[in-house]
Amino acid sequence: MTTPERPPSPLDMLRDPRVLVDTGLGPVAFVTVNALADLDTAAIVALAISGVIALYRAIRRHPLTNAIGGVLGTGLAVFIALKTGSASGYFVPRALQNAALSFGFAVSVLAKRPLVGLIAAPLYHIPGGWHEDPRVRRPFAEASLVWAALFGLRATVYAILIAAGKEGALAAAVVVLGWPGFLGALWFTYRYVPYRFAQLGVEPRPPAPTPSDGDTST
Repeated sequence: MTTPERPPSPLDMLRDPRVLVDTGLGPVAFVTVNALADLDTAAIVALAISGVIALYRAIRRHPLTNAIGGVLGTGLAVFIALKTGSASGYFVPRALQNAALSFGFAVSVLAKRPLVGLIAAPLYHIPGGWHEDPRVRRPFAEASLVWAALFGLRATVYAILIAAGKEGALAAAVVVLGWPGFLGALWFTYRYVPYRFAQLGVEPRPPAPTPSDGDTST
């Protein structure tokens, strides 16, 4: 008997510590150098570190998504920090990005197209039109609200610390709420959605084998 498949475990996807380096090293370096030297030097160091990380990933043929995102994000953050003349301005893009993500996940639930479902339904082999079935939509909606809460928490904390000019606390918040927060929300989604499916009597199954990939015996 064929058993239902689950998406890959978050621990399988997120055990790689390189993501923490790609996303957290730049802010920590920026704040550290700014405290020891000045804003211009901190901007140069942050950009240089992001560029070196991206180049290293490319040479070693590592996944580049986070590294490239780090370069682009650092460039925008440095631009804002230099324009405002404040080190806390470096974190404005992160606050805005998380506010937008929180809004997007929340609106997707109100629109009955929860983003977690749009992302995860193919992994569970759930056919299109799943959003029309409340039993299927509900677990995805509940998980989407958890993601909205995470991004909203990040945006709120960043905004408060930016307004207070607490650059060191901002760097710590980026590290603590970034990787661990993402891992926690992903793990919750991975465990919670199948649990709710079972509660609601939904049994996602893999697609039936086709002649091309089924039994080849004669």
